[in-house]
Amino acid sequence: MRSSPEIRHTCGILSWLKQQAAHEVGGAAGAGSIAHARFIELVRWRFGRDLSGVVAKDAAIEEIGRAIQTLPQIDSVRPRFLFRREVEGAGRILLLPGLHGTVATFSRLVDLIPRSMTIAGWDHLGLDESCRRPKRLEDIAASILEAEYEEGLRKDEPLIVFGFCIGGILGHSILEQHASRSGKLVILDGHPAESIRGISRMRRVVGMAKAMRDAARGGPIERRLVRIGLDRLRALGLHQTGCIENPITLYRSGAPLGFGPLSADTWRGHAREVRQVDLPDLGHTDVFRNRHEGRIVDAIRAA
Repeated sequence: MRSSPEIRHTCGILSWLKQQAAHEVGGAAGAGSIAHARFIELVRWRFGRDLSGVVAKDAAIEEIGRAIQTLPQIDSVRPRFLFRREVEGAGRILLLPGLHGTVATFSRLVDLIPRSMTIAGWDHLGLDESCRRPKRLEDIAASILEAEYEEGLRKDEPLIVFGFCIGGILGHSILEQHASRSGKLVILDGHPAESIRGISRMRRVVGMAKAMRDAARGGPIERRLVRIGLDRLRALGLHQTGCIENPITLYRSGAPLGFGPLSADTWRGHAREVRQVDLPDLGHTDVFRNRHEGRIVDAIRAA
C-alpha cells in the first residue's frame, strides 16, 4: 500500500525496519511480540526515537509514520549497522542503500553471503538533529572510511562495496579514498555523478519543490529525510567521478532510470575494468522487494 506523500519516505524506512525485525526473528515461538520489540529497537537505532507504548503491535505503518513525527529525539542516530563480525583482517563488505533507502533492505542479502568477511551497512548520514548534514560526497565517504578504520578495517585488507542506485557512486568514492587494489565495487542501477547533469535544471527544480512541499505537511523527520535526499542530488552535481584501481560489476535491471541510460560504457574510465550483468526481467527495486537477492550475490562474495 502506498503511503501518503507527506510521510512516504518515513514510512518506507519504517516498513523495511519492520521486515528486518520479522526476518531476524523468523518463526520462533511468540514471534509477533519478539519482532515488535525488535522493531522498536531498530527504530530507536535509526531515528533516535522511542516508540515504546506509543503504537500497538498491529499498528499500520502509516499510523506509525505519523506518530514518530511527534516524538523528540532522545538518542544519537546510528547510521552504521553491523550485520556480521568475522575474523579481524579478513576483509570487509559495506552495503549502501539508494536515495531515501535504508540498510534494512539488505537483511536477506546478508544471509546469502558466505561467512568470511565482516559486513556493515551505512544509512544516509544527516538524520541526527544534533549534527550538521554533510553536503559533499567525498566528505560522506571520508566519514564512513574513518569510522570503518576505527572499527578495525586495515588499509591493506580487501574492501568490497555494494551500492544500490546512488549508493554506487558513494561506494566508488569510498574505494577511491581507500586506495587499495584489493577489493571491488558492485553496483545495482547506479550512475557516475556526471549523469545528473544530463537532467534539465527545470526538471530538477520542479522535483525538489514538490518534494519540499509534500514534506512540509509531514513532520520534522520527513522534512529532514527529504533535505538529505536533496543534499545528495546537489552533491552529485558537484562531484567529479575519478578512477579506482578496483573492478566494477554493474548489475542492470530492465527498468528505465531517472538519471538516463546506463551500461558498462557509462562507467568506463572510472575503474580498472567494468563488467555488466543484465537483469532484464526485473524492475529497479525488484531485487529486494520481490526477493531476488540471489541474482546479485555472486559478485558480492569474497574473491
